[in-house]
Amino acid sequence: MDDFEEFDDNDFDIPEVSVPTLESILNESDEAEEDPLTFLNETNESNHDDEANTKVNGKSNGTFLPELNVLKNWETSSITSSDSKKDKSTSLNHGEVLEVQKMESLSRQMVSAVDRVNAGRPTSLAVSNLIAIGTARGLVILFDSSQALKYCLGSIQIGSKYGSVTALTFNTDTTRLLVGYAKGEILMYDVTNGKLLRTITDAHPPGSAVLHIKFTDDPTLAVCNDSGGSVFELNFRRLMGVRSCESRCLFSGSRGEVCAISTLHLNKNIADHPLRDRHMLAMGTLTKILVVVLRPQIKIVFAHRLTTNPTCVPMLAWQLTVCHSEGMRLIEPVLLFGRGDVLYFFQVKCDGWDAINFVHLRTMNITYKLINMAWLNSRTILLLDVRENLHVVDVDSQTGLQTKSIDHTKLIYSSSAFKSLANGGNVSQALAVIGEHACYHSMVQHNGKVYFLGEESVLASNITTWRKRIDLALERGHKHALDLALRFYDSSAKAVVGLPADPEQQKNVVSDVLLDVLVEFVDLSMTKLCPDSGKLQVLINFYRNVVPVCVNHCLHIGRVDVLFGRIYERFRVDCIAHGAFLECLEPYIMNDKLQTISPEVMQDFVAHYQAKGMLSSVESCLLHLDVSSLDLHQVLHLCWAHGLYDAIISIHNRGMKDYFGPLFELLSILQAALSTGAPLSEKMTTLGNKLLVYVSCCLAGVAYPHGLLDDETSTSVKNQMFETLIHPSISELKTHQLYPIIHIFLRFSTKEFLNVLSLSISEPHFQGREGFSKVQNFVDILLQVMLESQGFRPDQIGSLFTFLARLSARQNSQIHLNETLKHQVLEFLTTPSDHATDHEERQQALVDLLQCGFIEESYTPRLVHLAGQASFFRVLRFLHTQQRKFDLVFVAHVQDPAQTDNTFTYVEDVLTSPQYTEQEKQLLKVKVLEHIKDLININGKKSVNLVTNLLQGTIQTIAAKLHDEPFVLYTFLRGLFIDRDDEQTDFIQDSYFDDDVTYEAPAASTDPDTCELYLSLMCQFSRAEVLQFVQDCEYCRPHKALEIVRRYRVDEATAFLLEKSGDISAAFNILLNAAHEKIKLLSEDDESLHQDDAMSAVDDVIRLCQRNSRKLQEKQREKLWFSLLDVVLKPQHNIDMSEDKEVAKQLAQRVLTSMIGHMTLPAVLQKIIQDPAYKSGKFGEIRNLLLGMLETYQYERTLLNTTLNLLARDRHRSLASLHKNVVHGVAPKSQFCLICAKSVLHNQQKTENLIIFRYGNVYHENCLNKERRERSSTRVGNDLRNFESNKKMENFRDGLLMEMKNRNLKQTPSTATRNGPDVSEQSFNPKNFKLRTKAPPIKF
Repeated sequence: MDDFEEFDDNDFDIPEVSVPTLESILNESDEAEEDPLTFLNETNESNHDDEANTKVNGKSNGTFLPELNVLKNWETSSITSSDSKKDKSTSLNHGEVLEVQKMESLSRQMVSAVDRVNAGRPTSLAVSNLIAIGTARGLVILFDSSQALKYCLGSIQIGSKYGSVTALTFNTDTTRLLVGYAKGEILMYDVTNGKLLRTITDAHPPGSAVLHIKFTDDPTLAVCNDSGGSVFELNFRRLMGVRSCESRCLFSGSRGEVCAISTLHLNKNIADHPLRDRHMLAMGTLTKILVVVLRPQIKIVFAHRLTTNPTCVPMLAWQLTVCHSEGMRLIEPVLLFGRGDVLYFFQVKCDGWDAINFVHLRTMNITYKLINMAWLNSRTILLLDVRENLHVVDVDSQTGLQTKSIDHTKLIYSSSAFKSLANGGNVSQALAVIGEHACYHSMVQHNGKVYFLGEESVLASNITTWRKRIDLALERGHKHALDLALRFYDSSAKAVVGLPADPEQQKNVVSDVLLDVLVEFVDLSMTKLCPDSGKLQVLINFYRNVVPVCVNHCLHIGRVDVLFGRIYERFRVDCIAHGAFLECLEPYIMNDKLQTISPEVMQDFVAHYQAKGMLSSVESCLLHLDVSSLDLHQVLHLCWAHGLYDAIISIHNRGMKDYFGPLFELLSILQAALSTGAPLSEKMTTLGNKLLVYVSCCLAGVAYPHGLLDDETSTSVKNQMFETLIHPSISELKTHQLYPIIHIFLRFSTKEFLNVLSLSISEPHFQGREGFSKVQNFVDILLQVMLESQGFRPDQIGSLFTFLARLSARQNSQIHLNETLKHQVLEFLTTPSDHATDHEERQQALVDLLQCGFIEESYTPRLVHLAGQASFFRVLRFLHTQQRKFDLVFVAHVQDPAQTDNTFTYVEDVLTSPQYTEQEKQLLKVKVLEHIKDLININGKKSVNLVTNLLQGTIQTIAAKLHDEPFVLYTFLRGLFIDRDDEQTDFIQDSYFDDDVTYEAPAASTDPDTCELYLSLMCQFSRAEVLQFVQDCEYCRPHKALEIVRRYRVDEATAFLLEKSGDISAAFNILLNAAHEKIKLLSEDDESLHQDDAMSAVDDVIRLCQRNSRKLQEKQREKLWFSLLDVVLKPQHNIDMSEDKEVAKQLAQRVLTSMIGHMTLPAVLQKIIQDPAYKSGKFGEIRNLLLGMLETYQYERTLLNTTLNLLARDRHRSLASLHKNVVHGVAPKSQFCLICAKSVLHNQQKTENLIIFRYGNVYHENCLNKERRERSSTRVGNDLRNFESNKKMENFRDGLLMEMKNRNLKQTPSTATRNGPDVSEQSFNPKNFKLRTKAPPIKF
C-alpha cells in the first residue's frame, strides 16, 4: 500500500504549491494553532471575511456571490426541532412538510427473499433509476422504479466467500453497479443484463471491509474506503476485450482514518462547468474534512477541522444551487458537512478554470445529535438524529419545519462493517465507536427523495406538495388549512413544492384553493359545526368567531366580491348568522381595512343597525367607507332622517366636493332652534358643536372629521370659508340679519366660536399685511355684530373682550382698537368672576396685554386698584415690579395661593442681589416682618432661616410678637429646632469624611429660655414628641424642664427627667401608675383596642428597671421589679378574667423574662409561687412560665461562656504572635555599623549592645543614641524615627503595667448575690479570671 508521501511528482504532475499539502494536514496536531481554519469552529464570534476559505494557490477569498444572500449568515445560528416546542400558533404552522411512505411491494419482496433464498437481512441500499439492496448473505436484490424485482445478483456461495454486502453504488447512467463486501472484495455488475463484469480482490489491503464505494461522473473512475481508514482510486480499463482495474491509494488510514466519502456529481446538461472533469471528492476523517480533486492531478482544495464530539459520525452531502451573477445563470455546488450537533455550509466558487474557492456560508448549531443527513432540495435539508427522528429544516430561515419518528422502521446500521468483524475486528477503537451509529447506506438521497432501509421495509420520503399539505391540514381543521394557504399566498411558507414560479400565477392558484376551503368552512359552520344548543347567545358567539375568519382571508387575498357574494348569501339564510356577519364588519370598517361594501350589503347593514338603535355606529362607518361604493340617495336619505350630521358633511365633501351646501342646510336647522328662544336640546347642541368643528377644519384646510386635503383643495376651502363667514348676506339662510353665519354662531356659543377664530387666525395664512387686513376686517365685523346689535348677554360681550385682549397681545399684532374700547376691555377683564377657569383666563389675557405694551402708563394706578379687587396677583406682581415696589410684590406673593412656595425664594433673591437699592431692601424687610405670621403658616422652617440669616432678627423678638398666637409661635420655633437637627445630621455626615469640620448650633436654639418656651408649646400641641426632645436637648435647665412637663402631665418625659436627676423611685412610680391605668382598660369588652398601649407602657417600666438595676442594692431592685410584677399579675386574680384574657398572661411572661439577669432565680420563683393567681392552680398553669425563665437563663449563661471563650482565644493568639516575634532571629545585612562603619562582630566593649532592625540594618546602640542627640545626619533618619517610637512604646508599656499593678492592689472583691457572683460586676482578679494559654475551641 502506497502512502501519499511516496507519490512521484513527475508521474502525477503535482506542482509545488504553498498551501498545506495532504502530508502537512495529516501531520498537524489536533491542537495546532497554525491551521488557518481552526478558529472557524472554536467560537461563534468570528466575523472575518476570510474565515474558512482555502485555495489551491494558497490565497484566501472572502467574497460572496450576492445571489446567495439567502444562505449567507456570518453569525453561528441555532435551531430547535419543532417537536421540542410546545403548541405553536397557526401563524407558525408549516403543515405536513415531509411525506414518508412505505414501499409496500418492494418491502414484501425483500422480506420474501429472506425466506425463499435465505438472502439474510438487508445491509445496504443504493438508489438511482434502479433500487439495489444488499444482504448479509452476499446477495444484491435489484428493483426497478415500479418496485418490480428485476435481478437477484450474486449467490449464497459468494456471500460465504466474501461476506455480507457493505457498500453499493450505481454509475451515473445506471448501467453498472459496484458491490463492496465485508471481506474486502468488490464486484461490478452490468445491471442491464445482470452479468458479473469484474471481481476486484486487490483494490485495497486484505483484511479490511469496504465501508464506502462511490462512482464519479466518469464511469471508469470510482473511489472506495475501507475499514482501515484508507481511500483508494479505482480506474477501470478494457484493453483487447480484457477488463481490468487499477488501484492507487489517495489517503492512508495510518495518518487519520476516513470514515465517510462523497463524490460531487454534476448534471449531464452542465457540460461546460469548470468542475465537470475535476471529479471532486469530499472525505471525512475522525478530525478533519478534506476535499480533493482527482483530475487532472490530485490537489487538496479545502480542509476543515472538526472539533465537536469525536464519538459522533462525520457527515457529508453535496447539493447544486442555482444563482445569478451579472445577468448570468450559474450553478454552484454547496458542501454540507458536520458532526454531532454542528453543521457547516460552504459554497464552491470557481474563479476561472483552475481557481477553486470554498466560501463559508453558515454554521448551524442544533439541539440534537445527528447520525446522517441529506438534501431534499436546495433550500431544505433532512436530518436524522440518534433517536431515529427525522427533522426537516429550512436552510434560509434555519427553522425546524417538522419532526417525524421512523424508529418503527428499525433502521439498519453498519456496525459490523466498521468494526470489521468478518476480518477479526482489526480496526481502531475510535472507528469501532463511530460504527455504532453509522447508517450511511441506510439513508440515501436521489432526485429529491430520501430512502430509508429498515430490517423489514424500505421507506421513501419527499417534500409534500403544497396542495396535499393543505388537504392534510384540513384533517386538523379548516382554520389550520386556511392559515397554511395564506402562508402559501404570501410566499412565507417553507419547503414549497408544486407552485408556479411566477408570483402572480402563484397567488391566483392559491387564492382559488383558499376560497374553496373557505366556502366549505362556511357551509360546515352553517350545518355540521353549528352548535346544537338552542341558546341564542351561544349561536351569536359561534358566528362571531366564524365571520372574522372569512373577512380576514377575503381581505387578505383581495376577494371582497366573494365575501359579499357566495359567503354573504350563505350567512343570509340564517337571521342570527346574518346579524353576526353584519356586526363583525364594523371593526374592519373602522380600521380602514374594509372600505367598499356592495349596495345590497350596505342596505342590510343600515337596516340591522337601525333596528338595534345603533345608528351612531352606522355614522362612524360611513366616515371610513369609500363614497363611490355607496348608494348616495339611500345613504343621505337615512342620514337626514336620523340626524347623522357628520356623515352628511363627509359624504358631501368626499362624494360631491360640496363644502358649503350641507353647512347652509345645517345652519338653517340650528337657526330655527335658536329663534324659538327656548334652551337648545341635546341634539341641537351637538349639531352646533359639530358645525363649529367643521368651520375650524375648513379654516385650517383639513378634511372633516379626519384626514387631509390636497394642497389645491385645502387652499380653496380656506379662502372660501373665510369669505363665506364675513359675507353680509346668505340667501340660503333666509334671514335679514347682516353676517348671518357669524350671528348664528355667536348666538349659539360666543366663547367657543371665538376660540375657533383664535385658533384659525394663528395659522400662517393670516400672517403678513394681507392676513392682518383680513383679521382687522373680521374684528370690525364682530364689534359691529355684538356691540351694535341687541340680544347679547354681558358674559358674551365679555368673551368678545377676552378674545380681543388675546388678539391684541399677540406678537406683531396690528389690531386697532379705540381708547374707549380698550378701557372697556380692561374693565371687563378685571371684573371678579365666580368661575376659576374664567378668572385665570382673564388674568392671563391681562398679563399678555401688559407684556405687549397695550396699556398706557397713565392707566396703571386704576389697573392696580382693579387687579387688587379681582385678586389678579400675577398682574399685581407685574405692575409693582415695573414701579420697583418690591415690598408690594412680596405681598402679592404671600396672597397668591399658587406662589406661596416661591415667596421665600423671591425675598432671598431681592435681599442678596446687588440690583436693588438699600432702601428697597429695607422696605421689603419691614413688609416681611409685618407678614411674618403668614410666612410661618406657609413654612415655619424657611421662616426661621429668613429671620436669622437675612433679616438679622432675633428669635426672642419674633416670640414676643407672636405671644398671643401660641400655635403660630410653636410652628416658628419648630422650624428653628428642626433646622438645627437637620444641620447636625449634615455635620455628622460631613465629619465622617472631613475631620476639620466643626458643628456650631444656632445661638437661638441653645438659649435655655427659647428651649423651655418651645418645650412648653410642644407639651400643648405635640405631646408625642416631648420625650424625644428632652432626651436630645442639652440646653434646657433640668428643674425648669421638669416643672414644665409636670405642669402638662407628660408622664414619659417627667419620668425621664426624674431618672436623669437620680430620683429613680419617683420616675418608677410615675411610669408604673401609667402602666396600671393602661392595664385596667384591658377589662373592657374589646381588649385589642388597648393591648398595644398596655404593652408599650409595661415596656417603658421594664426598660427603666433594667437601666437602673445595677445602680441599686438588692432590696431596692426587688422592690422595683416585684412592684411591677404585682401590677401585671393583679388582673389574673380574677378567675373569670384569667380564663378569657390572654393579654395579662403575656404581660406577666414579658416581665418575668426581663427580670432574668437582674434578679436571682430563687427570689423570682418564690414570688410567683406565693402569688394568689398561681397559688391555688395546677403546675401546668405556670409550667410554660417557668420553662421560659429557665430557657432564658440557660441562653444567657451560654452566651456568657461563649464570650469568655472568644476573649481567651483572641488573647492566646496575641500572646502567641508576640512570643513568635520575640524569639524570631533577625539577620543583619552587613557586618558593619552604618554610622561608625566598624565591625559589629568583634566589639571592643563586650557590654555594648547592638540594635538590628527587622529589615537588616545594624547599629551600635551608643552610635544610634549619639546620632539621635546630635541630629547631625539624615542618612539614618528612618531608623532613628523607628528607634524613638520603640523607646516611647517601651516607656508607655512600663507605665501602663505599673498603673495596672497599683489598680489591682487597690481593688476589693465584690459581694456575691444569693444566685452567685455577678460576672458583669466583678473586678479583674487572677483568681476569678484565668487566662488560657492554650487556644480553646469556640462553642456555641
